[in-house]
Amino acid sequence: MNPLLRAEQAVLGSVLLDPNQLTHLDWLAPDHFDRPVHRALFTALRKLRNDGHPAAAADGPVPLSWVTDSVVEVGRHVRGLTAVYAHTLVSACPRPEHAPVYGRMVLEGAIHRTVAEHAIRLHQAARADVLRG
Repeated sequence: MNPLLRAEQAVLGSVLLDPNQLTHLDWLAPDHFDRPVHRALFTALRKLRNDGHPAAAADGPVPLSWVTDSVVEVGRHVRGLTAVYAHTLVSACPRPEHAPVYGRMVLEGAIHRTVAEHAIRLHQAARADVLRG
């Protein structure tokens, strides 16, 4: 499996396991995620936290409503996220307290994708100039 995909899953899984991890990920943007469903889920998790979801203030076990409400919120914007996949994300996170490390991996992947995209565009422009003479 792609390590960057695993990092994205681990970030989201850590936030599903511990909503307070979002406070350590304020620098991470939804656009840093490669998969649209991951972008939408990260956006939904932030929205739920900002709207005052009870799980964000809980000091004990995270209520199941955090996961189900996240799935419902994402379902309003994109298809493809089910409760089963949300639980897959939870199982992809070995340690929720390492969310900033997983987030850094996601950010590095986004930087690499951006650099590769610009390199391809430069290559295409150079080839077009050569063909035009």
